[in-house]
Amino acid sequence: MATDEISLLQRFDACQQTISDLENDKSSQEKLQNTVEELHTLEKDIDKLCMFSPNEDFAELPSNSLQLLLVPVYLGYIAENITGDPDKRPTYLKAARAYYRSYLERLLAYNVIAFKLPWLDDEGQVIEEKETAELPKIDHSTRRQQKIQRIETQKKLEEALAKLKKERERNDDEATLREFTVVLLRSWALKAMTELEAIAEELPLAEHFIKVQRGQAIHKPTAAPRSSLPPFIIAKTEEQRKVFGLGYPSIPSYTVDQWYDQMQAKGRFGQVDKLQTVRIDGNDKDEVVEKYEGEDESEEGRQKKIQWDEYKDWHRRGYGNKHNKG
Repeated sequence: MATDEISLLQRFDACQQTISDLENDKSSQEKLQNTVEELHTLEKDIDKLCMFSPNEDFAELPSNSLQLLLVPVYLGYIAENITGDPDKRPTYLKAARAYYRSYLERLLAYNVIAFKLPWLDDEGQVIEEKETAELPKIDHSTRRQQKIQRIETQKKLEEALAKLKKERERNDDEATLREFTVVLLRSWALKAMTELEAIAEELPLAEHFIKVQRGQAIHKPTAAPRSSLPPFIIAKTEEQRKVFGLGYPSIPSYTVDQWYDQMQAKGRFGQVDKLQTVRIDGNDKDEVVEKYEGEDESEEGRQKKIQWDEYKDWHRRGYGNKHNKG
């Protein structure tokens, strides 16, 4: 391996660490700017060395140099995650889109990926786009199915990467390194497709925001005003009103006592014993004693109750039921 190539790989490893930190939300904006400058320098040096010629087959490329194919996608990923001035947001998004597309087109040319790129026609030529970005027309069912398939494929690739990473720790031969790098390239290809879809949705909004800020466009609500619906009456509710009235606070038609007398006259409560009121004259005050009709008032009945209460006090339940026990 040439000295220049070794130097490129060492510088690339430092940039790769920044990308790893960015995925874990640990990279600062200043560090991202420095990494962008380093990646731009790497890109120029790679072009000078003609390391990836379109005339070469993928199998002819050195295994150690394959990871340098990630430079464009790393540039796009960083450009998309740079924050700051909102006026520059469309510029960053367009730059990220260009880097992602360049990365995917190169992988497609080397047959590393096989899926169709939507901005290329059947002959591989770039389809012309409008200068002003527009929100894409989305078939939600197709989009959902594609997203599910992409997530499943991404999960399989991540599992393969973890397995190959452990394999490299035990046996870091060229075949394992090449397989690991190819899986890594395909994994980033799926990420690039996902990010391109996100950019297609964000870019028109970012451009429209700038126009609104400059007074070149008027903010209009995206939702169309709803037409007023004709009034309708639920039949069940109308029938309930006929039976129960309009609800609280409705005026009662009669009192509770009137209702009770009416129900008792109809025999709804059965036969209720009438209470007798007996007035007993006392020295200090009058006492009122209420008794039910038919109550046994004889002395004999009272004595029987007293005897029964005393019997229950001395003979608990189950006291005599001890025959043939023990």
